[in-house]
Amino acid sequence: MGQCISQSQAEFQQSRNTLQARGEFLGSDLRVMFNNPVYSDTIITCKDGGVLYGSKLLLAARSDVFANMFLKSKNNNDKNATNNDDNIRLLEFNSKTILMILEYLYMGNITMETLTLKNVVEAYFAAEYFLLPQLEEIVISFLDNALKCSADNNLAAKLLTQATEFMLPSTDDILYRTLYDCLIVTPLETIDYGILNQEGLQFIISAKEIKTEEFATPEYSVFRYITLWAANKISQDAVTYFEYLLPTSDHAEHLDVLQLDRLRRAHEINHHKSKELYELILPLLSPLLECVDFKLIHPSILANIIEPLDLAPSEVLADAFKYQTQLPPGVGPKRNRGIITAKPGNMRLQWDQNAHGPNIFVLENNTVLKSRSRKSEFARTTLPIRGHEIYEWDIIIEEDCKYIWIGVCTERRFEVNYSNWLGGEIYGYTLGSNGSLAHNRGPNNEKSLKNSTIYGTKFGKNSRITVHLDMGNRTLSFSINGVKYGDAFTDLPSEVYPAVSLKKPGKVRIGLHQNTVSMVELNNNGPVQ
Repeated sequence: MGQCISQSQAEFQQSRNTLQARGEFLGSDLRVMFNNPVYSDTIITCKDGGVLYGSKLLLAARSDVFANMFLKSKNNNDKNATNNDDNIRLLEFNSKTILMILEYLYMGNITMETLTLKNVVEAYFAAEYFLLPQLEEIVISFLDNALKCSADNNLAAKLLTQATEFMLPSTDDILYRTLYDCLIVTPLETIDYGILNQEGLQFIISAKEIKTEEFATPEYSVFRYITLWAANKISQDAVTYFEYLLPTSDHAEHLDVLQLDRLRRAHEINHHKSKELYELILPLLSPLLECVDFKLIHPSILANIIEPLDLAPSEVLADAFKYQTQLPPGVGPKRNRGIITAKPGNMRLQWDQNAHGPNIFVLENNTVLKSRSRKSEFARTTLPIRGHEIYEWDIIIEEDCKYIWIGVCTERRFEVNYSNWLGGEIYGYTLGSNGSLAHNRGPNNEKSLKNSTIYGTKFGKNSRITVHLDMGNRTLSFSINGVKYGDAFTDLPSEVYPAVSLKKPGKVRIGLHQNTVSMVELNNNGPVQ
């Protein structure tokens, strides 16, 4: 018959013993009845062969779907019914999922032991199948919280792939919308190529599904990802082949003459070898290419990287080139169909609950950091900053410590360790409370700037540090209590996060820059002229 997962006799007796008196508490009585063969008159066999027990009267009273099942089972017209009126088969769902449905129908709620990330997708579709909208809300709330708390960029993609096995994706469905909202703010390049199926990937990048300005992945990176995704379906050698011909987004727009010449030679050398590979990849890639807006890709990338590949239709590339040439002088095209970033006029400055050292605590609606660490750890905000605009924010020192370091960090291509001092890392650019600048230039460059030239005055408790980030020029400067100093760092990465490094008893608050004082501008040696 399959594995029985009803309560054991010992569990039943333990549950019974928790009652002060039969009939005193309805919830306790129903808990004893839940999935208990003693109080059941129907057997439910599930997709995985698991067997559950229920009361036909209770289930029919609580669910129209179960009521119809028992009626059809009685008439023996339902394909899921057995010859025994006491048995029904639910072959669409696994036993753990149906156990959650029964628990909800018996108790009016569920336990988190019943609902897990392993069955959350099936749980949602089961709640939808049994017409239980309140249970759907519980499942979606669990999912939304899990996605926000998870540091695994593959999680939403895995769940999306699972969901497509039940129905085609649509942002009109709350489950798909929840996964979609998570995935469009996740850079595609951080998702493993083997996670998403075609339906899921097409759902994410389809232009007709984009109903928001938030989309984290630059358009060239979309093209690069779908190409490597398709290559991964063929072989690892195919992935290696296209990875060489498709530089990452950070490098693609800044290839020098020598790099461009190497890329051109690689195309020439491999062109005659790639015919068989192209015959395999084009059927996989063609439906996805329709979702790429080539007008959002830099013309040098179109000309030097994409066009030589012969993957994109020539007429589509011609339209993109024409669009680029018709832009007004000095106006460049957008590189994203909409970027989820901190915006100058409306920045959402909140510390990320999943991006800080283990002894740093995020408080007061994610605007305050408090450290209990003996050594410096760091934290960053939730949203990255990209683009070509100027961004400004304030860090207020509410509790001082030996050293507080304020600045920005990047995470692209780095394995970030939040337990370390940010100023000593290659991905950190910071100003210390001792007035020094700190950034590790790496082993192949000059010595680290740890405790280097005094940049400005020292600061401590109640100080207001304003961070001035110019992404157009890739420069970073600071104001200390209203006095602005010159550029502290240049040649910043293309994507950074506001960040702070501190130890106990340090406490800092982040907020939008308030122009409450007239700035006095200084360079490192005096007033900026």
